[in-house]
Amino acid sequence: MPSGPPSMPSLRELQTRVMDAVLHTATERSAIEAVLGLIDAPVERAVAGLEVYRNTAHSNHVDALHSTYPAVWRLVGADYFQQTAREYLGLHPSRSGDLQHVGASFATFLGERHGRDQFRYLADVACFEWLVQEALLAPDHPPLDLEKLAAVPPADYETLGFDLHPALRLFESHYPVHRIWEVNVGSEAEPEVLDLNQGGDRLAMLRRGGQLEFHALNDSEWRLLRALERGATFAAAADAAAAAESGAAEFDAALALQRFVALGIIVDCRLAG
Repeated sequence: MPSGPPSMPSLRELQTRVMDAVLHTATERSAIEAVLGLIDAPVERAVAGLEVYRNTAHSNHVDALHSTYPAVWRLVGADYFQQTAREYLGLHPSRSGDLQHVGASFATFLGERHGRDQFRYLADVACFEWLVQEALLAPDHPPLDLEKLAAVPPADYETLGFDLHPALRLFESHYPVHRIWEVNVGSEAEPEVLDLNQGGDRLAMLRRGGQLEFHALNDSEWRLLRALERGATFAAAADAAAAAESGAAEFDAALALQRFVALGIIVDCRLAG
């Protein structure tokens, strides 16, 4: 017996097929063929219509990546950035109308592509730029309530923990990424030539009052903040920080605490357990 006409796909399936054809999540030919029979138009017109949507979607995605990674764009040039973006988007297409997060895996992608060549620093630059975006978009928080801290009984100091500002981002690189970013963003002038071996960065990146701040950290300060970020008590974090000072002067955790409170990096306190 004849099986009858094929059933029409659900709206969700139709939308998925069209999105695949537009975003190239499958090979271009198979994605287009999967949706052509569902479009009530001659093949040539359907293909032309899909091409318009594909070009618009690609342009919007590349623009979103450009706005997130302006330093990478300038470092590699527009042509190479667009080529790289096309390959990246083929592997990491956006599944949302909000393109804010389309570049979330771009640093990893660049690391996989250039991890062993002379451009391996690009992944760190992209990581830095992504953290800039996160810091700018993170929620705000009032400063630490010093009266709340003063009310903690001395007997509880061992279990005292501190929370960091939600807009804080910690960044570390073997390369002078902060300087690379500074000379490539916000100016049309020819950027200065930097020595990639001049020293790396260990930074606390923070948005306060709508402005980004960058604070250099020594090894002990870095370890202290990383431990607090993971939820360690201040006593445990101070021990981790002191361990970094091999052969150097003793690390003063109390002074570091005062600095981070004054900078707005530490914004709350709590008792563990």
